[in-house]
Amino acid sequence: MMNVLLIILTVIFIIESIFEVRYFYQIRTIFNQSGRIEPTKRVQRIITIETQWSWISWIFLLLLFVLPDMYTAVLICIITLIETWVVYELYNAREYAKQINQK
Repeated sequence: MMNVLLIILTVIFIIESIFEVRYFYQIRTIFNQSGRIEPTKRVQRIITIETQWSWISWIFLLLLFVLPDMYTAVLICIITLIETWVVYELYNAREYAKQINQK
């Protein structure tokens, strides 16, 4: 049963990673098309968090291969939870960027 849960969480993480990259580039495109050189502070904060999380998630993923099995489930849960939060923030930042650049 635990293996099924880990597989489901891993699939969720991969799907969220695809959306993370997609939202990140959409935010960049919105600001490039609007003629703004720098994103707003709110969006810049989310971009910074996303960039830091990208590096940290790779470290966590590498730890999955090194840690014993009993820590793998906890680590997958933490990675998926943080990835969900980052994708949620990127989605909100994208909507905010669309809103302020339509004015």
